[in-house]
Amino acid sequence: MKNKFNLTASIFQIIFGVLAILSYIVLASSGENMIKWTVTLILSIAFVVLGIIGILDYKSNK
Repeated sequence: MKNKFNLTASIFQIIFGVLAILSYIVLASSGENMIKWTVTLILSIAFVVLGIIGILDYKSNK
């Protein structure tokens, strides 16, 4: 049960991380000042990386 929860959490991390990266790109293309959003981009990239690591751990424990 715990493993399936970790897999679900990792999938949500990837989804929300990718959505945040896409939002950053949309804001950048609309001419927004992106300096204040750089930390958000870094955190969203970290979310995607942690999600991928979580899925790889789930597959290796299977």
